[in-house]
Amino acid sequence: MRVKPPAPHSSFREACTALLDKGDWYGLYRMAMQWRVAGGGMWTPDAWLMDICSALLHGQPKTAVHCCDMALTTWIDRPLDRRVLQYARGVLVRDQVGDPIRALDDLTAATDGPEWLAELAAGDLERGKELAARSRVRAPRVGPSPDFTGEHRTEAAPPEQPMPADGAMPPLWNIALPHIRSTI
Repeated sequence: MRVKPPAPHSSFREACTALLDKGDWYGLYRMAMQWRVAGGGMWTPDAWLMDICSALLHGQPKTAVHCCDMALTTWIDRPLDRRVLQYARGVLVRDQVGDPIRALDDLTAATDGPEWLAELAAGDLERGKELAARSRVRAPRVGPSPDFTGEHRTEAAPPEQPMPADGAMPPLWNIALPHIRSTI
């Protein structure tokens, strides 16, 4: 079965941004899924960031972490793109799930990410260490960040061409990050 060529990523970005602005978690979920499956968004962090935001709009932070885990396990194999999602996962686990101890591994990994991310990750890692020292959470609320296996891949549209550079700042990063962060 052949998958149709994807629509331009910019059209998916615009649609996702509009749905996020409206607070429409379900519409955003559907659009992010369409982008990933039929639009070529499986291969880069942008569509996954919108999936994360959808779960957070719906009040489900563990589902947001699961979105990161699906991307990291099955789809995102480029090392610096993985660091971008590990950073998002670390911030989610620290701020939204409330388990700063478990967030430290992801935030530490993100400090080895692309230059634009490393300084941000270092600051969040220090904040995470402070919160972890005071945390009363002992039983992990989430598991560790998964390794890439590539198993369970299904038919999906090819990635945007040319493929963004590994670790390039996702165009929706500055829109997604305030939703991923908590105001703790």
